[in-house]
Amino acid sequence: MIARSWDGLTKAEQAEAYAEYVRRTGVKDLLATSGNRGVYVLRRREGDEVLFRVLSLWDSMEAIRRFAGDEPERARYYPEDGRFLKTLDPHVEHFDVVAEGGPHASGAQGAELARELETLAEGDNWHGPTLHELLDAVSVEGAAARPVPGAHTIWELVLHVTAWTDVFRRRLEGTAVEEPEAGDCPAAPQPTSHAWAEATQALFAAHRALTARVSRLSDAELAAPILGRPFDRHFQVRAAIRHTVYHSGQIGLLRKGALAPSGGRAGW
Repeated sequence: MIARSWDGLTKAEQAEAYAEYVRRTGVKDLLATSGNRGVYVLRRREGDEVLFRVLSLWDSMEAIRRFAGDEPERARYYPEDGRFLKTLDPHVEHFDVVAEGGPHASGAQGAELARELETLAEGDNWHGPTLHELLDAVSVEGAAARPVPGAHTIWELVLHVTAWTDVFRRRLEGTAVEEPEAGDCPAAPQPTSHAWAEATQALFAAHRALTARVSRLSDAELAAPILGRPFDRHFQVRAAIRHTVYHSGQIGLLRKGALAPSGGRAGW
């Protein structure tokens, strides 16, 4: 593992504004670069000035080049850095990490959260049936049935969970996303076997992509803020887990006990 270190000096009265600017620019891009293993933004007041140090951890120099370009020894600056910084030092330093330790060094939190996410789809689930178990025998008619007037169908819930799972993943990757492009509750298409198969496949693909992204999060990344949101990545992952659990319960109720409008049971 390689540590990349950069220093910058700003006026004390600009320190808070610059810290926020760094979060929105450099930190966002660092965390979104493949091979990054975490970022720390440090600062220390020195009289009327504040020294900033950005320390990032990397798998390799090749990973650093994906962020810094063909000259990784040169600092990467953003358009408004000159408004805050006393000088734009072109140099950065790189160090080989020869030891690490402590409860937050290994990325164990991300691995544990990924395992918890994985069991929501299949495995030994703590809250009830997995998504695979819930949807395995649901027919097209059952997925499109609306046994409770004004409530969502199983199909609509599947589309909703898929859309938001993708939003959660993109937020973890550093993209500011308010809600899915298709809206909070995407409309279901005409019910056909092909369309229902596509819907379930998209759900599990989105869930796998989110799980894979979470598995790669270092503890430092989990503590980093979500761009444009008042919480960090750890909170976002927990919210994603709760979101899937909540709607799995709704799907389970519709699948197991709801009556079709005709008075008979919907075909599951």
